[in-house]
Amino acid sequence: MLRIFERGHVMEECMVQWLCTAGFDLRTRKPNGEQFGFSVVDGRLQGHIDGVIVNGPEGFAYPALWENKCLGSKSWRELEKNQLAVAKPVYAAQVALYQAYLELHEHPALFTALNADTMEIYSELVPFDASLAQRMSDRAVKVISATEADELLPRSFNDSTHFECRMCSWQDRCWRTLT
Repeated sequence: MLRIFERGHVMEECMVQWLCTAGFDLRTRKPNGEQFGFSVVDGRLQGHIDGVIVNGPEGFAYPALWENKCLGSKSWRELEKNQLAVAKPVYAAQVALYQAYLELHEHPALFTALNADTMEIYSELVPFDASLAQRMSDRAVKVISATEADELLPRSFNDSTHFECRMCSWQDRCWRTLT
């Protein structure tokens, strides 16, 4: 799992270089070296973006959020066939939240994905989906409120070994036997 995450970071750096070589002025860090991001609700809802494109070739609007993923062939083909909102709704929600909280919603985001098996590049301009951003923000408030009240919400998955459960910092609490 850690190697997969590392692969994503390495491929993201490659994509940064390729976009810059193509003429995009892409910023991945603030002048102080920190990632661009947001933090609300006393840090309980936060995120860090891959970058902001501030200038570049004609035909694009700036500034624009940039989000990148490295995917296996199956996921990449699904993305290519159905586009982000249908193929990867979790990533679409991530983009919408980032656009909203970082006020980068005036222009479409550039979402790129690299096929880890073939090195093909997918790109999509993603217009801001205000209703999706609001739904996800409302969902975050629901989760935060339930956590503060020590309530368990219904699980998203039926198996503690599901990959999203294995990566969740609440896995032990969620799956422990309640007595």
